[in-house]
Amino acid sequence: MKRNIKKVSKIVNELTMFLLEHQSTNIKVGVRNFDDKVVITAVAEDVEKMDIAVTNLKKSLSYPRTREIEEYCWELTGESETESGLAIVGSMVDEATIDYDETQLYVQLTRLIKK
Repeated sequence: MKRNIKKVSKIVNELTMFLLEHQSTNIKVGVRNFDDKVVITAVAEDVEKMDIAVTNLKKSLSYPRTREIEEYCWELTGESETESGLAIVGSMVDEATIDYDETQLYVQLTRLIKK
């Protein structure tokens, strides 16, 4: 259980770093725990170069969840100076939803809990 909490924390950290690196002026991050999943949401305002940021985010989070990669690499999340950490996040979540308009970026990541 504690290991899963650490993984969720790393996901939140990596997503927050990405938004800060893109000069977001206001970031709200939430974590919601359910019996069968964890849902992480982030809303960021005034993301610099929104189109490029969204493209990079979609590409990085499009990787399917891979438990082998997750087990091997999750501790590296948040340690990289590049956006490769987001690719690791992509392999740690089951679903990623990204939406945006002129001023806001909305990200929702769902991680199913294996029982």
